[in-house]
Amino acid sequence: MNYKPPVTHVLPLTTIHREWVLPTPGTIIVRVNEQVYPHDIVAEAERPVRHVILDVARALNVPADLVSRHLLCEVGDRLTAGDRIAMGKGWLKRTVRAPDNGRVVAISEGRVLFEVLGKPYELQAHFPCTVVDTDGVQKVTVETTGSLIQGVWGNGKRDFGVLKMVAGGAGGLMTPDVLDIDLRGCVLVAGSCNQAAPLHQATELNVRGLILGGLSAGLISVARRLDYPLLVLEGFGEFAINQAAYELLKSNEGKEASLDGTPPQSYGYQRPEIIIPISSTRFQDIPEEVVPLSPGVRVRVVRQPHMGDVGVVRELLTRAVSYPNGNIARSARLDLEGAGSVSVPLANIEVIQ
Repeated sequence: MNYKPPVTHVLPLTTIHREWVLPTPGTIIVRVNEQVYPHDIVAEAERPVRHVILDVARALNVPADLVSRHLLCEVGDRLTAGDRIAMGKGWLKRTVRAPDNGRVVAISEGRVLFEVLGKPYELQAHFPCTVVDTDGVQKVTVETTGSLIQGVWGNGKRDFGVLKMVAGGAGGLMTPDVLDIDLRGCVLVAGSCNQAAPLHQATELNVRGLILGGLSAGLISVARRLDYPLLVLEGFGEFAINQAAYELLKSNEGKEASLDGTPPQSYGYQRPEIIIPISSTRFQDIPEEVVPLSPGVRVRVVRQPHMGDVGVVRELLTRAVSYPNGNIARSARLDLEGAGSVSVPLANIEVIQ
């Protein structure tokens, strides 16, 4: 049997390569072999512009052929938000203003075509690293060594801060009373969260991120609106952080960590992840993204009744196994820590590397 389950990385020390890509071609600011830090800008590009048609004749209530008498700008002029484009005469003096920063592109038939200039899109390094490759216009590849922990869901935000354990253990519930002013600017680690109050309180404390084992499904919309990254390592519900990940996080408490809350993709290997930079003088292997299931491989169960349990594969069963719920599935025999030897469907297994 050649079954290749999903791979989740929980690695104390490895070499990490990440490729940052601009949405459109732009300018690469850094050079190959340059050392960069979390908030350094490595590349930038102009955001796609949008155009607004301003009906000056209608706004000033004047004929289109007389609009030129009221204009205060010309084609090509750059304006900031609120600058006057045209002004009427008389006591009321109606005014047409620039809706945003931009420039006047065209004036015709009593209308002004205004181009809104977006702020430059900036790519940050996200963690201390070395630039190892660039295509010169859109892509930057960086490298670092450190701990790598991947999760199952993220809210799309990124940040960098000092790890701090809260809520007392891998399964501790995050509540408002576990948060205080000493946690300002930290990346918090807790077991699970089932209410919105501590999430909002963390915003007030200006935390840099939150790592949870489980999150109530009803809080997904709240999590997406947070200013800081939120990563879920196990799933939606009250789940403890798996022991391998929790021990690795706890051993690095007080160190700086980078959180990337990019949601998992249906294609490729992109996962929400935690990177804890650790300098190393020795070369570290780059983690594999595809690992065939075989005896001795370290795995984790991703569904009940053994969800979150970690162990190793004893054998791949040649015959399908019948389970109490009526399902018949190809399975593996696992030696789980704390649960002994059990049969688990292959679909419920992921490799931990």
